[in-house]
Amino acid sequence: MKQTEFSTAELTELIQTSRASPRKRAIRIFHSDDYSGPQVGINVIQPESYIRPHFRYDDESIMWYSGRFDSLTFDREGKITGKKEISKKQPYLWLPKETFHTLVSLEPDSAIWFVTQGPHNPNRFLEYLPSAPSENENYGEYFEWLKHIV
Repeated sequence: MKQTEFSTAELTELIQTSRASPRKRAIRIFHSDDYSGPQVGINVIQPESYIRPHFRYDDESIMWYSGRFDSLTFDREGKITGKKEISKKQPYLWLPKETFHTLVSLEPDSAIWFVTQGPHNPNRFLEYLPSAPSENENYGEYFEWLKHIV
């Protein structure tokens, strides 16, 4: 079992890590991968972070912590099927399973809490929207398109 407490100092460190990270985000999960109950974590995402739209195998709850995000959902062909804000005004979002999804951070140091069903299976995070470029490809134009939608 992982640590069950999270301090302001640890949050500050996570924010600093996200700022320095090439991917411009940092995540902290509070359970071991094999824990079969709900997996809880916090994700700090900077506005420069491109999160390739990915498939959600399980329902996910997202709760606002700081900043502002737009959540985008897609069909298999890459058409946007939904757009929801996550902010102080709209602090909760439920994502149904079998959804392609991404987040776009709209403010520096934006953070969300998330809850998904465990146990963690890394193979379930490897299915991406086929039409979306990977982080290793030239995704700049696509990312600008995503940011324009928001």
